[in-house]
Amino acid sequence: MKEKILGFLLLSLCCLPLLADDISGVVMKKGKPKKGITVWLKKADLVMETDKDGRFFFNNAFDGDTLQITAGAKIDAKIVVRDWRQINVNLEKNNYTVNDGKSENTYEYIYLPSIKGGDGVTHEMIMRSGLRSIPEIIRNYISGVVVVSDGGSSKVQVRGISSVNSGTDPLVVVDGVALDGVDLDTLMPVEEIASLKVIKDGSGYGVRGANGVIEIITIK
Repeated sequence: MKEKILGFLLLSLCCLPLLADDISGVVMKKGKPKKGITVWLKKADLVMETDKDGRFFFNNAFDGDTLQITAGAKIDAKIVVRDWRQINVNLEKNNYTVNDGKSENTYEYIYLPSIKGGDGVTHEMIMRSGLRSIPEIIRNYISGVVVVSDGGSSKVQVRGISSVNSGTDPLVVVDGVALDGVDLDTLMPVEEIASLKVIKDGSGYGVRGANGVIEIITIK
């Protein structure tokens, strides 16, 4: 009986997920600490920018998670989290090095498709960008759309000046539900967005989409 109980306990322990732990590091460019570099802890879906000393910190990193560091418009450094808890990452022109205090290794960047000029934005594009609001995402990623910020509130204009009666605000649709009177600055944390798309001609939404449509799908 004791053997059965012991076997059950061992099996239960084996099935438990690995415990999360802190992870920190310094991101450098050509050997100098770099401020404002976006670091994304992918499975935990957390993102931050390096501070003035090039440092980043996450307090719930699991072994096997991935750090994805934005090195340029189309290139990222991708690092699998292991049993180390502090690393230095040096971004060079053609490759990057990772030093965990025990060894230093050199890797090639991963290349991403162009993220400019389209009408749609993916979750990965949002997280690696470091942008923290929907208007900022639209301003940086969607071509032909005007975003004006005034006193902490943003105005998005998709199709130019409309009539006085209908205004200029585009229709906002979240998970298939049309919303009225939406403040895009505070609608939701950007981490919750799976995809964002701007339909400039409002196709499929009739009169309500006359000023364009912002379609958002959230992470279920």
